[in-house]
Amino acid sequence: MKVTRDNNYYVISWENSEAPAGTVLYESFRPRKDETANKLTVIQNGENSFQAAIKSEKRTYFMLEKPNGERKTAAERILTVPGVFNFRDLGGYLNRSQKTVKWGMLYRSGSLAKLTKAGEEKLQELGIHWICDLRSEAEVQAAPTPVIKGIQNKNIPIGAAKNELKGQPKLELPSDHTVYEPLMGDSYKVFIHSTKDYFTIFNALLKPQGTPFLFHCTAGKDRTGILAALLLHLLDVPEETIFKDYEITNEFTEQILEEVGALETFRPMAEARPSYLTIAFDEMKRTSGSVDLFLEKEVGITSEMKQKLQGLLLE
Repeated sequence: MKVTRDNNYYVISWENSEAPAGTVLYESFRPRKDETANKLTVIQNGENSFQAAIKSEKRTYFMLEKPNGERKTAAERILTVPGVFNFRDLGGYLNRSQKTVKWGMLYRSGSLAKLTKAGEEKLQELGIHWICDLRSEAEVQAAPTPVIKGIQNKNIPIGAAKNELKGQPKLELPSDHTVYEPLMGDSYKVFIHSTKDYFTIFNALLKPQGTPFLFHCTAGKDRTGILAALLLHLLDVPEETIFKDYEITNEFTEQILEEVGALETFRPMAEARPSYLTIAFDEMKRTSGSVDLFLEKEVGITSEMKQKLQGLLLE
């Protein structure tokens, strides 16, 4: 099941197996069916899509309910949040046990430094309880996130010294673009060893009001991409799906280049190349034997903690 936009309409599409004849399609402003859900149509044999008029910019979810009561939910993955790019929901992914990552619980994005008032209202509408800023202290000082009423903002730097000073000299970018891929590989090896910080983040999700949760760095690509990959892996989402989610960032490459004020030669570092994430996974396997053992031995995720995270974030 997938939700996209076409001018003033949502286009909801599905596989025939997801909606046999008699399945009911609902829309709702909440990710679970309740008394506010609006019945759109009863699906007939052979139908595999439906257009629903966009009546509001409020987040809309769509639910297919089969005649046997089984229900599947979907929504737009990429969201428009004024002042922010690469903002998306990790919901809807199917894990190895055929359970689904809950919509509206885990969000990822690029920097929030240019968040507008309308953007703040959108985050409040989404019900986000806290934001995790993965940037270094120097990055935060240079481009701080606005204070958002009712939403806690925590800076938990990944792969960076916590005592970096404001006003550090700007990095000189090499003109030889062939050096960037090895540089990115080295960065990803560093990022995955922020193990105490990953534990802090995962543990915070299990606290009261630990979700809905938004995490971001500058581009929403590298540090954000690794944290998203680890979260999805903990939820037993297949590696193929994790890589597909990672590569969605490539829809925002031009905005990333603009955000960091970089030249065209920087493009290899602005892209979400599968080889970068592969290096991170390979480093975890080299360190511990597998990603699961890395999360257990290095990060400190116990089987009980993993079970609680799955109970919280899967349905």
